[in-house]
Amino acid sequence: MNILFLNSIDVATYGGMEEWIRLVAMGLKKRGHTVTVCGRPRSEFLRRLRGSLPDEDLCPVAVSADFHPGTIAHIRRLIQERRIDVVITNFNKDIRLGGLAARWTGKAKVIWSAGLDITRDKWVHRILTPRLLDGIIVPSAALKRQITRHGYLPPEMVEVIPIGLKDTKAHPELDRRFELRERFGFTLDHVVAVTSGRFVEQKGHRYLLDAVPYIVAEHPEIRFLLLGDGPLRESLEAQIARLDISEYVALAGMLDSVDEVLAGADLMIHPSVEEPFGIAILEGMRAGLPVVASDVGGIPEVVCTDTSALLVPPREPKELARAVKHLLDWPDLMRYLGEGGRNRWEKLFNYETMIDRVEANLARVRGQEEVHGPA
Repeated sequence: MNILFLNSIDVATYGGMEEWIRLVAMGLKKRGHTVTVCGRPRSEFLRRLRGSLPDEDLCPVAVSADFHPGTIAHIRRLIQERRIDVVITNFNKDIRLGGLAARWTGKAKVIWSAGLDITRDKWVHRILTPRLLDGIIVPSAALKRQITRHGYLPPEMVEVIPIGLKDTKAHPELDRRFELRERFGFTLDHVVAVTSGRFVEQKGHRYLLDAVPYIVAEHPEIRFLLLGDGPLRESLEAQIARLDISEYVALAGMLDSVDEVLAGADLMIHPSVEEPFGIAILEGMRAGLPVVASDVGGIPEVVCTDTSALLVPPREPKELARAVKHLLDWPDLMRYLGEGGRNRWEKLFNYETMIDRVEANLARVRGQEEVHGPA
């Protein structure tokens, strides 16, 4: 198959769905499919993919308005010139631009790879979205329930395919522990808790920072390492100063790879208030880290409570602090949850299984004669 990925994420951002596109594009290409990945010119998204795909597979596309005729024509030319069979879209803008371009050619099928709920109960969504899509892929049953709740996207159109990760052999090792602590100014006596995610409201960083004083009052040996960047960075820096916790919290910025950091850490904290899946949690489980996370969205489908993670209510700093302190009080429990998470990743979130299922989904959608949704 010839597959085109279209992702209009802003130029400075690289998140979970961008990583999903990278992983899936690599996997499909390895199996002999032709892939084309489109993103904004000079975007972090395309920069990251240059290390995984050849330049000829990457195509900058200027994206502005949802129905910009020039952009639609550009995508249409790509579909025709590269004989695209399936267009995989990400955001509403991508669905409209890619969907209209595909319908214009009359051949390419359109799939929405949903990383979050962008559906709205508005006429433009009700009328256009089901007519522009032939299939939908989501990483969790929770997200499937969300995007079908308005009634215009039929559940049978949506397939749940959990995200899978390759094995990096990222087990905590003494040398990685030393490297991590030297890099960020910690010592081997410090317990390092990592939080990975964009600095946006959805990720709940401010609730973690509110929990820090409660935790360090009993466990001054802990250090919190926040991986990522985003529009809330200044707000988080101000909160750290206001709470006087700069001794305990480090903002590491956006890293090209988190594997080495996770291999040297002791604990993962994921305080999201909204989370369709949680690829960062899966990365922590793969690294053998115990996880403390919010009980929201698709997270309960990723972890198993009390065997790979402790789940807490979202937006509750004291409950979050209580769970973290409980783990720090019981090192054997930390090891038990870390091993349980690693085992769960190996059994349920295998990379090749994900590629198998995505490949089968694309083949099935490509073979459809009619578009799903109302006529």
